[in-house]
Amino acid sequence: MSEKLRPRHELEQALECIAKTIEFKDAHLELISDARKENFVAFIREHFHPDETLAKSLGYDADEEFDQLVTSAHKDNLSLLLISDKTDEIIACRTIILAHRVESFDFSKLKNDKLVKLLKFLNHKNEEMDVYKRFNIDTCINFVFLGTHKEHRQQGIAFKIFQAALQFSKELGINPVCIKGEGSGVYSQRIYEKSGFETLHTFKYDEYKVDGDIVFKDTGIHKSTKVYVKQL
Repeated sequence: MSEKLRPRHELEQALECIAKTIEFKDAHLELISDARKENFVAFIREHFHPDETLAKSLGYDADEEFDQLVTSAHKDNLSLLLISDKTDEIIACRTIILAHRVESFDFSKLKNDKLVKLLKFLNHKNEEMDVYKRFNIDTCINFVFLGTHKEHRQQGIAFKIFQAALQFSKELGINPVCIKGEGSGVYSQRIYEKSGFETLHTFKYDEYKVDGDIVFKDTGIHKSTKVYVKQL
């Protein structure tokens, strides 16, 4: 089992090779960097968070705590960004982070109750699913945010950058490669399933209750969060 990341320059070279196999009009793939981090967080706030099913249901507006959490989670700079050749702006992202068996998240550090509710929901079946035990791994690759700029949607961009991320995951140096991700709405779920991911668990919104009350209401066509896994 190998868990040592390849050097940054090798990862950038690997991404360049992958980018040649996937065509993006007037745009190119980049490995996220510290120089792009502020714009990346702003992109998530504007083009992902407002439409995310769970946050929208809770009425949770991204705040400084959210920004800090996003920045900290993506400290390894492994995510893929699609950058416009014309404006140098972010068009899409498929974020990638590493999660480790020995890590646990301390919810008591968070101040926003709505953020706590959201994260507790996503984590409440982790022990039951136990990806680490199931695949005999200590490190898991987590797919987190899949976002497309509001002006560039319905063009197949999300699916393409998702495929690039699958190829890139095999180049990280992690072995075996096990990818886990959540789809909180039907659109991201279609991409996971079209990409051959196994559904590990389904959390139906009308069945998830805290103190007898349904937590996520008025979710429209989105009826569940599905947890997906794929070993490459």
